[in-house]
Amino acid sequence: MNKKLNTAGFLLAATVVNIVLILVLALVVFVPYALLAARFVPGPVNMLVLLLILLGAMAGSFPLYRIMIELLQKSIDFDKYFDPIVKSRSKRARRD
Repeated sequence: MNKKLNTAGFLLAATVVNIVLILVLALVVFVPYALLAARFVPGPVNMLVLLLILLGAMAGSFPLYRIMIELLQKSIDFDKYFDPIVKSRSKRARRD
């Protein structure tokens, strides 16, 4: 496999991992809320709480995702296996 295919595969896998991470965080908060408090709260408030749980799960997934990527970078040399997505301007200026 070449670097571009490795990069595409990594991005696809990282996206799936990030989505799963968001779902797990949302379920970890939503299930106890649904079992303990949802029946005592009116419907519109439950919708607002669900929205806040999803937004909180998205916000909480970013630091966890960053930590996972940093740990992966320590074990894998990204420069060796992956093509850079964004190239620096200084390198492009030298080639032109």
